[in-house]
Amino acid sequence: MGVKGTVNPEENFEPPTFTIKELRDCIPKHCFERDTLRSFSYIFYDLCGVAFLYYCASHISMLPAVLRLPAWIAYCICQGVVCTGIWVIAHECGHGGFSANIATNNITGWVLHSALLVPYYSW
Repeated sequence: MGVKGTVNPEENFEPPTFTIKELRDCIPKHCFERDTLRSFSYIFYDLCGVAFLYYCASHISMLPAVLRLPAWIAYCICQGVVCTGIWVIAHECGHGGFSANIATNNITGWVLHSALLVPYYSW
């Protein structure tokens, strides 16, 4: 029993009537195929974003003093978003979703995680 006026999700919860297999069968088969070249293209795309943001950050000191703090805040947010994308790719390497080759997954995941100062194997 919750506070008056609130909804308790446990009271109205009904488990789904479909199975995991039925859910997976709704997803097209090509979505489960791992394409290593395409996976590396996503890394290249994210690294281009990192390089562009680094280039932008190298010019923040040229801004008027009043704009430097907001520019650094914007840079940190944007770089955090891009580097989170790199982390997600590296994390998927640990699950085997990056490539069908285990060595490619482990090497790529270890390199990306190391660049982000995050442990790969213990994760």
